[in-house]
Amino acid sequence: MKTSFKIHAGLALTLSGFSLLVSALTLLPGPPLPYSGGPLLAIEIALLFPLFIVTIGRGMAMEAGGRKLSRTAQWPVLQSLPRPLRLALVCIFVSGIGLTASSLVAETSRQSGKAEAGRYYAVDLDSPTHEQVEVSKSEYDTLRKHDQRAVHAITGMLAAGAATMTLVIGQLHPSTGRYVPPPSLDPSA
Repeated sequence: MKTSFKIHAGLALTLSGFSLLVSALTLLPGPPLPYSGGPLLAIEIALLFPLFIVTIGRGMAMEAGGRKLSRTAQWPVLQSLPRPLRLALVCIFVSGIGLTASSLVAETSRQSGKAEAGRYYAVDLDSPTHEQVEVSKSEYDTLRKHDQRAVHAITGMLAAGAATMTLVIGQLHPSTGRYVPPPSLDPSA
């Protein structure tokens, strides 16, 4: 696999790990992490967007070169990756699913709203108009942490998906020379 594919996948896995770490930190008691809502999430998305664009571009370039990126070709490639790497990818996806689920099964029908002049508001999702209701600071902090947990976990899983696809494309890339697909999957046969 070319070094550029390894670097690309490494950057995506690093972003994934960071996003999942921030998501896991919302499980700790206490107030939400500073800047974990807006600025940190904006940085994560700003890094994730180019990684995805490059992954899609590499996939399109490979298909334009005559190599098909079918699902049947992806599984043997994933199995040809080193075992520790496959284990890391599985752990990332499972932890992302767990963190997202822990946020979604919260026994509340509210989302964090806004804070102004020392008063805290949440959006009541049971109301047909989704009106804002006043809540205590501790409930507001809890709602913010639930919201942030899901968003950071989803960002982490998307980055892990980009890394996985980059590794698959890198293994199937014609310049690799390592992975030889079975005759049934080889487009040149």
